[in-house]
Amino acid sequence: MTTVTDKYVIREMNEKLVLKTVIQAGTISRAEIAKQLKLNKTSVSSIVSDLIDKDLIVETGSGESSGGRKPILVMFNHQAGYSLSFDVGPDYISSLLTYLDGSFVSDGYLSNAVTSNEALCATLKEAINGYLAQISNSTYGITGICIGLHGIVNEDVLVFSPFYAFDCSQLKKEIESTFNLPVIIENEANLAALGEQKIEPTVSNLVSLSVKYGIGAGVILNGTLYTGTDGHAGEVGHLITAVNGKKCRCGNHGCLEQYASEYHLLQTYKAYLNLDDVRFMRFKQDYLKHEPLAQNVMSQFIQYMAVAVNNLITTFNPEVIIINSRITNQVDGIVDQIKDQLLYKGQGQIVIKASTLDRQATLLGGVHLNTVMFLGF
Repeated sequence: MTTVTDKYVIREMNEKLVLKTVIQAGTISRAEIAKQLKLNKTSVSSIVSDLIDKDLIVETGSGESSGGRKPILVMFNHQAGYSLSFDVGPDYISSLLTYLDGSFVSDGYLSNAVTSNEALCATLKEAINGYLAQISNSTYGITGICIGLHGIVNEDVLVFSPFYAFDCSQLKKEIESTFNLPVIIENEANLAALGEQKIEPTVSNLVSLSVKYGIGAGVILNGTLYTGTDGHAGEVGHLITAVNGKKCRCGNHGCLEQYASEYHLLQTYKAYLNLDDVRFMRFKQDYLKHEPLAQNVMSQFIQYMAVAVNNLITTFNPEVIIINSRITNQVDGIVDQIKDQLLYKGQGQIVIKASTLDRQATLLGGVHLNTVMFLGF
């Protein structure tokens, strides 16, 4: 016997299916929704009416008729709300405000912004208030806030990071209580993988290798973000690549990111030149001018990146590996050189390429995660 509760659950499930079908289709008629989902036309019409009342879908003209009246088409109302995402780096905070479909509304960037937990909370609150002042009237306003952190994150709490000198354990609670909005805390590489997945919708198994201050991998397996038992999956920067090698900030010796991170590359080049500081653009220009020291440092980077990619292939066997680094994104030919040094011959048809999203990948992954949580998919 079907209970009232069962009927409610079934109705809620069907509503999500209808909304998801509308989003995937772009524009679609009620009859086509019923046909695709094999649902009763009357039920679909009722659900569509409810979604229109909720301002999540809108009618958008007539479609082609196959005989009789032209069907009324509906589409997702992406402007019913907003999604806000932050990438909190060791020395910067970038942010992105979008509509529910990820289309751009506004963004921001602050350098040298993070010095303490109190300063981070204050900076984020100021930025959120700024975005709240920008948004126009909408049914749902900002539907969620996602904060990407560079370290191990488990259940919205930063478990470990060598990059911050402060405690982020109360960050979610602090922002949620201030703005009465849902907050998601996630690893930045995981978010980057979700961002890359949005432009690779047919790929079910994907690894996004994020090479910045450290090295992390966001892993999509069978269409789902894989984070491991307690958030430690993808910490490839701490794979031991040199026994008794350089000491890492994690406490081990010989970790990959001590040899191949963007930070390490610039530190190495700075030491070679005996300078106080070297910016990425200086290194890039020197490499393109075929300066021997820059060529040598890049050669080391390529060698260790090949090791990292080789390990990802043998561990996850993904369809696509995306390397997200200014080095591979801005310097032509580096990815091809990495592929040339791969020793594993069983890579088959695995696609290895540079990211086209660059540092936006993490932010786009965050706004996507907000919307998915809001819509309940």
